[in-house]
Amino acid sequence: MVSMNSLETKRLRARTFAKQDLTELQELHRDPEVNRYLFPKGPWDSETCRVKLSEFMNQQKKYGFGIWRLETHGGQFVGWAGFALFEETAEVELQYAFRQPLWGIGLGTEVTQALTEWFFENTYFTHLIARVHPDNLPVKLVLMREGLHFRETRTVAGEPQEIYQVLSPACQRLALSA
Repeated sequence: MVSMNSLETKRLRARTFAKQDLTELQELHRDPEVNRYLFPKGPWDSETCRVKLSEFMNQQKKYGFGIWRLETHGGQFVGWAGFALFEETAEVELQYAFRQPLWGIGLGTEVTQALTEWFFENTYFTHLIARVHPDNLPVKLVLMREGLHFRETRTVAGEPQEIYQVLSPACQRLALSA
């Protein structure tokens, strides 16, 4: 089992979610713009947030990684980021969500880079994916800039999703030498 030792970036740090984080998670997902491409069926209600928080904490225990709470080095809640199992393909996917006032200042790039590095340094998986709504151009640009390449489009829960993928450094070396 892998465990999250630490994940810090220049501006952020991650930690496992705890029960006391429920209120912040609810506040984040009350914002329809945060949910626009993540959860197009609308904001999470209180019960959905409780279930998701429990899932985040259980994933951490089960896999040694999961979705983590993001905060500034001063402790201010920023959002969440980490990894989840994409059940349709049994692959691990990178995910993140930030409070809307923090969009457009490079946090997506910072977190994507840190998560990708952490994932391949701490797991034995051959690749990592990310799903994004086709209309979410800012996130697609972040993914491509950080080395994830478009793989396919598929319908997930009735919504179109583009799948981006990055190979582990070892697999990249093998692919280049072939």
